[in-house]
This record gives sequence, structure tokens and C-alpha cells, in this order.
Amino acid sequence: MKLQWLILFGVACYGFGVLSVTADELYGIAQLYGPSGIYYFPVIGARGLWDSWVYVFAGLGLCFFIAVLSIVMLQRPEAPRASNGSPAND
Repeated sequence: MKLQWLILFGVACYGFGVLSVTADELYGIAQLYGPSGIYYFPVIGARGLWDSWVYVFAGLGLCFFIAVLSIVMLQRPEAPRASNGSPAND
């Protein structure tokens, strides 16, 4: 069962990396064009820099939450199981 949390942790780390690169691109656009810069998201479309920063930081927050949740879930002890595959009765 821990495999799903490892996969979720990997997805969160990948998302965090992608959004960090996006934040770096947004910073470069802001340096070049100022507040009138436009960033194009492949799915959402063109957005102004303010909207883009909101999306990026919201995504970073979500990735951080998912990563922390998966770490906590990975550290939980698994429930003991009986040899016949059903939960053990104490």
C-alpha cells in the first residue's frame, strides 16, 4: 500500500520542480516587460503576470501539501494482518 504514497510523493516533487521553473520564467518576464507581461499556460491560455503568480504559488502550496501528506502517510505503521489475509482480531 505504500507504493501509492511513493508515487504521489514523486508527482508532488515533479510538480514542485516544474512550478519552480515556471516561477523563474515569470520573474524573467517581469524583469523584461514589467507588470504588462503575459505568460501563456498550455491548458489555461494567456494570463497576465498577476494571475500567473497566483496560479504558480497556489500550485506550489498544493504540491507542498501533497508531499507532506504522503510523507506522513509513509511513516504510519501498517495494520497487522493475520496469516489468512483478514485483519487480526485482538
